Amino acid sequence: MEHRTLDGHRDHRGYVINPFAHLENTGDITNFHTFTIEPGHSRGNHFHPARNEQVLVLAGEISVETSAGTRVLTGLSPSILTIPGGMEHTFTNNSRETAVVMCWSSQRESGYEGEDTVRAAPR
Repeated sequence: MEHRTLDGHRDHRGYVINPFAHLENTGDITNFHTFTIEPGHSRGNHFHPARNEQVLVLAGEISVETSAGTRVLTGLSPSILTIPGGMEHTFTNNSRETAVVMCWSSQRESGYEGEDTVRAAPR
């Protein structure tokens, strides 16, 4: 797992960041989506056999639970967490506000034709 702090431009209005600045080729981005997680709820408990997943929290706070440990991401300090292909992960909102999250993939295994997302065993 890789954790990258983003250099953003922050002032009294908020912040501006480019979550793709670290990529050499933005044409490699796939599976881009934005979602919310309400307080006390989780999403995930799955893995992607042939692609990574990069996670950026825009608002609120989530815990990302993986086999490599737990990492807390917050919209107050934007950063990107890269979850390698094949690693189970779950996103949980333990805060009191709705979390807004962006996810995308920037690496995909060539030639893979199986399931994109596989449910992990119940915890």
